[in-house]
Amino acid sequence: MKIHVVVNERAGTVLDWETGPLRDEILSAFRAHGHNVTLHVVPPEAVLGTIAKVLAEGCQALIVGGGDGTVRAAAGALLHSDVPLGILPLGTLNRLARDLKIPLTLHEAAATLAGGDIARIDVAEVNGRIFLCNSTFGLFALFSAHRQSLRGKPAWDRLKGYLSAVKEMLQSRRRMELDIDHGQSRMRLRVLSMAVSNNRYVEKASLMLEKDGLHHGVLAAYVSQHPSGWRMARAVVRAMLGRFKSDPHIVQFEANEIDISARPSRVRLSNDGEPEIVELPLQYRIRPGALKVLVPANASRADVGQTREAAVLR
Repeated sequence: MKIHVVVNERAGTVLDWETGPLRDEILSAFRAHGHNVTLHVVPPEAVLGTIAKVLAEGCQALIVGGGDGTVRAAAGALLHSDVPLGILPLGTLNRLARDLKIPLTLHEAAATLAGGDIARIDVAEVNGRIFLCNSTFGLFALFSAHRQSLRGKPAWDRLKGYLSAVKEMLQSRRRMELDIDHGQSRMRLRVLSMAVSNNRYVEKASLMLEKDGLHHGVLAAYVSQHPSGWRMARAVVRAMLGRFKSDPHIVQFEANEIDISARPSRVRLSNDGEPEIVELPLQYRIRPGALKVLVPANASRADVGQTREAAVLR
C-alpha cells in the first residue's frame, strides 16, 4: 500500500526527524508490513498543501504526526475522500489518538497503524467547522486561548502563564445566558462553560475523560452552571473520579443537532483545543461515519468505530 506520513515539524515531540533514528524506526515499521512509505516533515503552514499534493498523487493511506489541531486539519481534507487517516500522537493531549486506542509512544503507534484495520467514525461540526473530540466555550475555551498564546515560549514563561490562567479561571464568576434548542426541548440557562462532545463520555476514573466509542451518531452536551470557577474545578476533579453525572450543577443531554443563541454576538470557541472567535448563533451537527481512520487490529467495534474493514493494512 502507498502510504504518506506528514509530520508537523513544530509538534511538541518532533526531534531530528530528518536524520535521527526516530525517522528510520517509523519508516521501518511500515516497510516491515510491505508498505511503500514516504515521509514529509513540514512546517504547520505547509501541512494542508502537502496533504493535497499526496492525495493528488494517489495516496492510499495518510498518516499525520502532530497534535489534535493538526489531526483536525487533516481530517477536514480527507472527509470527501476514501483515504483513511492514521495518527502519530505528537501533541500534548492527543485526545483522538486516545479515543481510538492508539498507543502514545511513537514506535508503538507506528507499528499499530502499519498492521491496523480501517474503521469509520463520526465527525461533529459547528457552523460548518469540524471537530473530532469536543467543542467548548466559556472557561474551557479561555484556557485554550491562554495555552495557544504560550506556545513556543521558554519553559519558565509558560509556567507563569499557565499559573496566571488557572488563577483567572478559578476566580471567574462570569456567566452567559444561553438559549439552547436540541430538538427535544428548548431551555434558557445561565452558564459558566459548555462542552459539546463528538459522542458521549463515560463515568470512569481517569485523568482524561474517556468515550464508549465514536460511532453512536450523537452529540453529547455538558453545561456548567456552577457559580464560580472554583466550583467548576471541583466538578473537574469529580469527573476524573468518574462521578460527574451526579453533579447537580451540570446539565447533560444528547442530540443529533444543537442550536445555541446568546446575548453576545460573538463567542470564543475552542474546537479540539484550537481557539477562534465565532459569530452566534452556534449550530452543532453530527455526521455519522464520515471519516475513515486507522485503528488497532485488536480493537473491538465497541471501542472505536462503526464499520470495520478486515485487515486492510496487514
